[in-house]
Amino acid sequence: MPVAVLVTGGDELADWLAAGQALHRVLLRAATRWVFASLQSQPLESPWHRSAVRQLLGLRGQPQMLLQFGRSNTALATPRRRYEDVLRTAGARA
Repeated sequence: MPVAVLVTGGDELADWLAAGQALHRVLLRAATRWVFASLQSQPLESPWHRSAVRQLLGLRGQPQMLLQFGRSNTALATPRRRYEDVLRTAGARA
């Protein structure tokens, strides 16, 4: 499964806002193609782990979110009964 890291230039409030906006756009774009993401921010809440991710990947900025992408296996729509078959009207017998 593909993995991505959302990175910002800094680690201030404006950077966090920009990261959230970017994440929003990425998730919407992925969903239009039936690709879904598993979001992981907890490992990056530790300064040690955040630094390790930054160094291991050679990132210039601050990692804000780890994402794992995968395709959805969708099934065909199930047939539905007509509403007349399940709707009862006043005075009708069961």
